[in-house]
Amino acid sequence: MPPPHDAVQQLAARVLMDCSGDEALARLTLARLLLAANSGMSAGFLRLGPPLRQ
Repeated sequence: MPPPHDAVQQLAARVLMDCSGDEALARLTLARLLLAANSGMSAGFLRLGPPLRQ
């Protein structure tokens, strides 16, 4: 289930504020977070393997 829309907007606003209003830098920061989350999830799936079918 994806996070609520308000939580996503708050995160984007916080990252933009942390980047001193530089929208390009904020986009790069969010992209890095997304890539890190995806690679972390993939590593977990590789370590655990596919779910067992019963």
